[in-house]
Amino acid sequence: MTIDAALREAAGASGPLALVTIASAAGSAPRSAGSRMAVRRDGTIVGTVGGGQPEARAREEARACIAEGRHASIRVEMRGAEAAGPELICGGLVEIWIEFLAGTASSRLYSAAAAAVDRGVAVVIASSAGAGCVAVLGDDGRVLAGSGKGLDPSAVSRARESGLPVLSGDGLLYAPVEGPDRLLVLGGGHVGLALAQAADALSFKTTVADPRPEYSDPLRFPSGVECLNLEFSEAIEGFPFGPSAYVVIVSPGHLGDLECARAVLTKEYRYAGFIGSRRKCRMIIEELIAEGLSREKAEALRAPIGLDIGAETPEEIAVAIAAELIAVRRNSVSLAWIDADRKRRRAT
Repeated sequence: MTIDAALREAAGASGPLALVTIASAAGSAPRSAGSRMAVRRDGTIVGTVGGGQPEARAREEARACIAEGRHASIRVEMRGAEAAGPELICGGLVEIWIEFLAGTASSRLYSAAAAAVDRGVAVVIASSAGAGCVAVLGDDGRVLAGSGKGLDPSAVSRARESGLPVLSGDGLLYAPVEGPDRLLVLGGGHVGLALAQAADALSFKTTVADPRPEYSDPLRFPSGVECLNLEFSEAIEGFPFGPSAYVVIVSPGHLGDLECARAVLTKEYRYAGFIGSRRKCRMIIEELIAEGLSREKAEALRAPIGLDIGAETPEEIAVAIAAELIAVRRNSVSLAWIDADRKRRRAT
């Protein structure tokens, strides 16, 4: 899980604040375990735990926690008689923890977590329903802040390895937190622009690179998007690749796509692919294999990129690509089907 706006709010809190966390979720809950929302004293929120009844209940309880200076935990069941109410009912059960933070002292542990993530260190935050955050551990399991007393090392390891929160038998929630998902868009044309706009709204830290000045002009893109007027090879070399890196190749031509794919495949990433016709995708993959790349690695490239939804306009294509980015980010069960369908499309 990546550091989110709610956690940033907790890290920078200078006054009373409540941090709401989904500790566990069963059934068709609107958000998964580890999702967070910060509630300010005036009731305004940062982030979301899914909206509807769970969020309304959590928000109400959070304001009471701020007023009374206490922690709390609530369980919200979204089935049975409640289904007749005015809210949309997903059907499920969520356990929600609410942590009262009082000023900079209370947010110290979250500040330590945010600072570590900003340095490129993945962390695990250990918290309980009754005490809130108790410790922040680094990617090597070392305690960076708080107390390491009574922690469950196996739960810490499981959270780090899976990237998913672990609710341990010791009553602690071990929530892994990584740096932001970083997206490199190689090509700032129509599709690159539309994708950058969509990805920015989805909280990807987005960089667009294009050697053509008119296509890397920052005025064309959202303010949060980094624009690089560089050759694609230079942009790739300067990009912070790693397990949270996503790369979408939408260069203006076949040779640009091949150059980008060749360079990206030497890096560590979570997602990489390029746009193009089925014939073009097959040609580039075969060229990479002919150059000595293993068939397994070449064919693992997501090409043609995006879901097959009949998209035609740049905006529709961006939605198809963004949907696939989300599926990878969330480790969706649909990924196996998506990959199988892509191989089918590439072969026909």
